[in-house]
Parts: sequence; C-alpha cells; structure tokens
Amino acid sequence: MYNPQLNTFIRVAEAGSFNKAAEESYITPTAVIKQINLLEGSLGG
Repeated sequence: MYNPQLNTFIRVAEAGSFNKAAEESYITPTAVIKQINLLEGSLGG
C-alpha cells in the first residue's frame, strides 16, 4: 500500500532536511512538515 506521508519521511531522511526534501519533491517546506505531522499522528506520535 502506498503511503505518501511515509514517502515524504523517506525523502526527508535521504535529503537530510525538510527544505531540501521539499525542493526535490517540488512542494513547499510547509507541505513537507504537514505530511510528517500526519504521519506522526497516524502512528500515535
């Protein structure tokens, strides 16, 4: 099953920063942070 939040998390881990992951994904850093927050919420974090 595809999980866009998990994909964003992996991109952040590989890129080393939210800003670089956002740039590589052609989205804003705010969108990256929202995706990470959604992932944390779904995992109970």
